[in-house]
Amino acid sequence: MTTTRWNRRGALTCALLLATGCGLVDAPGEPRVVAHRSGAGNYPENSRSAVIAALREGYPAIEVDVVLTKDRIPILTHDAWIDAELCTYSLREGELEARRLPEGSRPLIKDFTLEELHRDYRCGGLEDPSMPDAVQVAEKYLTFDEMLIALKDFPDTVVQLDIKEHPAYTEPPEVFAEEILGRWNKAALPNRFFVTSTRGELLKTFEARQDVETLLIWPAFAADDNTTLVGLVNELKRTVGAQDLIQLTRDAGADGIAVAYPVADRAAIESVRKAGLKTALWTPNTEAQLASYCRWPLDYLITDYVERAPCR
Repeated sequence: MTTTRWNRRGALTCALLLATGCGLVDAPGEPRVVAHRSGAGNYPENSRSAVIAALREGYPAIEVDVVLTKDRIPILTHDAWIDAELCTYSLREGELEARRLPEGSRPLIKDFTLEELHRDYRCGGLEDPSMPDAVQVAEKYLTFDEMLIALKDFPDTVVQLDIKEHPAYTEPPEVFAEEILGRWNKAALPNRFFVTSTRGELLKTFEARQDVETLLIWPAFAADDNTTLVGLVNELKRTVGAQDLIQLTRDAGADGIAVAYPVADRAAIESVRKAGLKTALWTPNTEAQLASYCRWPLDYLITDYVERAPCR
């Protein structure tokens, strides 16, 4: 969901510290369960393997992250750069093991054509420390168009498009809206979809072009934070109540807000929903957490492990 990676142990600690406001009281709810990054707990995030498996498993909804290449082709990837921790160079003739990218390197996706990315890079073949149970499959980047083709046999699957637009690293919002909405409309799928982003400008741009459901992702994290936990700690330095969440959503021109579960307060979420706004929570992953949040007043419950949620 965010531009940085989630330190799950740290986030869980935060959740425990905030337990008095994080779900001890149940509320009625029948959220649609969304496979975060198409089910990153089981397959490489945003990969072809993850998308196909999620569809075949009949998950109610999938979330994918979208970035544009140099030739303005939308591809599925969490970051605006090639992730040196999850991607390698393609195997060359005579090589027995794929070469790693330089540690700490961040080649921007927007500097490569799709042909170059498919020729030179593979992602998902390295172990993801944050997802130790996920299988390792080295694959080419999956394009948005390929995902649309896969969806044709699964008309009931809802799709969350998390747009990874950033002024310093990607094309501007107008280009994302043109390419993504144009391709979606051309495919003429019956599937429902909604757009999410940390940036209100992006959401407003999509809504200006088409009547589309949008949710603001909160908190927003700087692209250069080392972990999501850093962003969480910064946000926790101040108190954000229901009225603040409502105002953030309205300022972004969004239809709702998706809140990180460690900073979510049940009463605040309920107030947001009563204000006529959509609500979502990301990304609780344990069976106990999901059992609790399934009873919250949510529209969407986003997790890496859909199969663990009793409300799926």
